[in-house]
Amino acid sequence: MSLIVLCAGGHARVVIEALLSRGIRPTAVTDRDPTRIGEAVGGVPITGPDEDILKMDANAVELANGLGNQASRSDSGLAGRRALFGRFAGLGYRFPVISHLSAVIASDAALGDGAQVMAGAVIQPAARIGRNVLVNTRAVVEHDCLVGDHAHIAPGAILCGGVSVGEGAHIGAGAVVLGGVSVGAGSIVAAGAVVARNVEAGAFAGGGRD
Repeated sequence: MSLIVLCAGGHARVVIEALLSRGIRPTAVTDRDPTRIGEAVGGVPITGPDEDILKMDANAVELANGLGNQASRSDSGLAGRRALFGRFAGLGYRFPVISHLSAVIASDAALGDGAQVMAGAVIQPAARIGRNVLVNTRAVVEHDCLVGDHAHIAPGAILCGGVSVGEGAHIGAGAVVLGGVSVGAGSIVAAGAVVARNVEAGAFAGGGRD
C-alpha cells in the first residue's frame, strides 16, 4: 500500500523522518505549487497537487498530514490542518497513526486516526489522543489526559496528569498545563506559559501562572 504525505512544508520533513525511523518510506509528497513538482522533501519526491489523490483508490493508499501550524494570540493556526484531514478522511481515505521510533507510548494509551507523535515525545498510561492530533517533539502527555481532535501539543510542552485539552486547541512550545486543568476548544496557550487554571474555549492563556 502506498503512503503519501500531504503538503511539502517543514512539518512534512518531520513526518517523513518519523516514518523513516520505522522503516517506512513514503511514496510521494503533494504540494499545491506546481513549480515544486520534481523536488524532493526528505528524499521523497513531490509528484503533484493534493487533487491527484482523488484519482487513487482510497483502499490502495494511506495519507499523512504534513501541514503544521503557525499559532498567534488570536488564532491556533490549525484550521488548515483540520480542513486537509477532514477533506480526505470524509472521502474514505485512511490516515494511520504515525509515531517516531524514539517516542514512548504507554500500552494502554489510545490514539485516534491520523494522530502523530514526534521524536522523543512521551504519552503515559490511560491518555486519550484524538484524531489528527499532533504531539510534537519531546512533548509530554501524562496519565489520564484527554486531548481532543485536531489539537497541537507543541515541542517541549507538558500536560500534567488528568489535563483535558479541547478540540483544535494549541499548547505552545515549552508550556506547562498543571494537573487536572481543562483547556477549552480552540484556545491558545502561549509558549512557555504555566497554566494553573481552566482556560475557556477560544481564549488565550499567556505567560505567568495563568
